[in-house]
Amino acid sequence: MVVAGELTKAQVELLFAHMPVGFSVADEENVVRFWAGDAFSTCSPKLIGRSLSDCHPKRVHAAIESLLADLKSGKKDQVDTIEHGDSGSERIIYTALRDADGTYRGVLETVVSLDEAVPAQNVGEA
Repeated sequence: MVVAGELTKAQVELLFAHMPVGFSVADEENVVRFWAGDAFSTCSPKLIGRSLSDCHPKRVHAAIESLLADLKSGKKDQVDTIEHGDSGSERIIYTALRDADGTYRGVLETVVSLDEAVPAQNVGEA
């Protein structure tokens, strides 16, 4: 991936505040270091510094631990799921974060609300 240019801290914060997705970042030990977006409105700042599993219902802890192990081991680079809940459907993508040497540095969890998605035929219509 090519990354070019610079952003100020204020610009990065605006970017995070306006992205149409929610995301979290956990380090190589699966410890949550950051999140942004409405998808994480049920999370509390107390979860920063705790296991990524703690941000999910207990019923899915084993599945989260398994997919994190697959990402960390290199068995998978990405896990893409769709979850259906009381508040709607979400696409959740877990992506392994690897440095230039391929060393696992953590995971990016991206959440997109499918209920708010605009069908492709409506894109560009006023």
